[in-house]
Amino acid sequence: MINWDDYRLILAIARARGLPGAANSLKVTLSTVFRRLERIEETLSTRLFDRMRGSYEPTDSGFELIRAAERMEHEALSADRIIAGRDQQLTGLLRVTVTDALSVSFLSRHIPSFHVKHPGINVEILSDDHLLNLAGREADIALRPRRPAEETLVARRIATIHWGIYASHETCKSLGKIQDLVSLDGQKFISWSGGSASIFIDKIIPTTHCPISSSSLTTNAELAAHSDLLVLLPCLMGSQWRSLSPVIAPLPGPVGELWVATHEDMRRNARVKALFDYLVLAAEADKDRFEGTA
Repeated sequence: MINWDDYRLILAIARARGLPGAANSLKVTLSTVFRRLERIEETLSTRLFDRMRGSYEPTDSGFELIRAAERMEHEALSADRIIAGRDQQLTGLLRVTVTDALSVSFLSRHIPSFHVKHPGINVEILSDDHLLNLAGREADIALRPRRPAEETLVARRIATIHWGIYASHETCKSLGKIQDLVSLDGQKFISWSGGSASIFIDKIIPTTHCPISSSSLTTNAELAAHSDLLVLLPCLMGSQWRSLSPVIAPLPGPVGELWVATHEDMRRNARVKALFDYLVLAAEADKDRFEGTA
C-alpha cells in the first residue's frame, strides 16, 4: 500500500520526466527521490518508469498511478480553494503572479498604498514572465497582458496598453522632433524577443537595425538608457523610466490589454476581493499612463 506522498512523488517524476526535476519541485535531495521510488516499486512489485536516455518514461502501471494521482491532486486542490474562498479575514498571505514589466511599472507604485490600507495582508509578488497556475494555488491573483483562456477563472479587463518608442535623453535630443515613424528609417533598435510587438515596427519603418535583443522589457529599457539605441516599450513603462524620453508615443499601431484574474473558487475570499477591487481602481487612475497621454 502506498500513501499520498508516494503518489505526489510519482506525479512529480512524470511531470519532470526525471529525478532531478522531481527533487527540485518537491524540495528534497536527488538521493531521497531515488530511494523513495525504489521503495514504491518494491512495495508494488512492479516497475513504474522505464529509464530511457536520461529520462523517465511511465510504464503501463506507472500511467495508472499517475492518472490516479492527478485525480487525487485535483480533488485536494479543489477542496483547498473552496475552503480558502470562504476566508473572510483581511489577514494572511496573498500571492500575485505578474510579468516583470508590469511588476516594475504598475504594481510597485500601488502595492505600498494597498499595504497601508490593509496592514494585515502580506503581499508576495511573483514576478516572472512564466505565469503561475491559479487552479493549482501557485498564486491567488494574476495580472496578465491578455485575456485568460481558462474557463475556471473570473477575469476583468482593467486597462488598454498602448506602446511607444523611447530613447535616452541624449539620443532624443540628437534626433530632434520626429514627425512620423518613416522618419526613423535606418535607426538602430533594441529588439524584444519575448513578444510580437516589434513586428509592428518592422512593417512600418522601411529599414531598422537591431544589434541587441533580449526577452525582458525591463532589460531593454536599461539597454536604451545606456546607449544610443531606440526601444519599443509600453507607454506605462517608458513614460516613467527616468533615463528615457519619448521619441514617438503613443504609437498608432495595435494596442494590448491588461486583465486581472482569480479562480472562481477564490473570488469571495476577503483578501483576494480586496486586492482585486484595488487593482481595478489603480488601473483606472493610471488610464493616462497606460494610453500614453499622461
